[in-house]
Amino acid sequence: MPTQGDLFGLAGVYGYVSAIIIITWVARSRIHNPRKVLHILTGGIVFFWWAFETREIMAFLAAAPFAVLLLLCTPISPVRLLRESPLGSRSTEGHPYGLVMYAVSWTLIAYFLFEDLVAASIAIAAMSFGDGMGEFIGKRYGKRRYLNHRTLEGSAAVFISTFIAIIVIELFYFEMIGYSSGGAPDMLVLFGLSTAGLVTCLEAITPGQIDNLVIPLIVGGYLHMLGV
Repeated sequence: MPTQGDLFGLAGVYGYVSAIIIITWVARSRIHNPRKVLHILTGGIVFFWWAFETREIMAFLAAAPFAVLLLLCTPISPVRLLRESPLGSRSTEGHPYGLVMYAVSWTLIAYFLFEDLVAASIAIAAMSFGDGMGEFIGKRYGKRRYLNHRTLEGSAAVFISTFIAIIVIELFYFEMIGYSSGGAPDMLVLFGLSTAGLVTCLEAITPGQIDNLVIPLIVGGYLHMLGV
């Protein structure tokens, strides 16, 4: 049975995701690349994770249903209503399965890193804030290109956004709710810089079709092995 914490977490996740879907749909004509804005803002789910007390509920009720829903919103979906929904519209603006992979990553991380919320949250932040801002800035302002059609401006955005996200997440979990995964980060800035550097390198060499799956799983697994 779901605990009170699980119910609070579910309400927070579903309420938050529903709100940003509605906002990006209503403001789509005034937003440059609304799909990427949705991608970035979805990272805010990490601030609801602390409420969950049951691994299976967090993974299979808060995360997995989005993978199924998003798959039904892709062009291959037999459900026309979902294909033409706001989520379906967002899927057609980029790689059609990018958001599906996002939800799959979220599900796997929620299940396997349930006892390590800091590593799990940083992994999701790397995908949402880091990779998301990198593409957003790179496509709009990037001029200095290098390997795999990446730009220095985009990679700088990945690095800076990931670093800021890590600092915010660490302070939130350690200072605000007292969560500990094995010790306070005495070298928080150095940890943030090194992890942001790793994410930036991964984003530069990972094909765009699978980066929503590869980046968070590698980052989450790596940080978990480090005992973050």
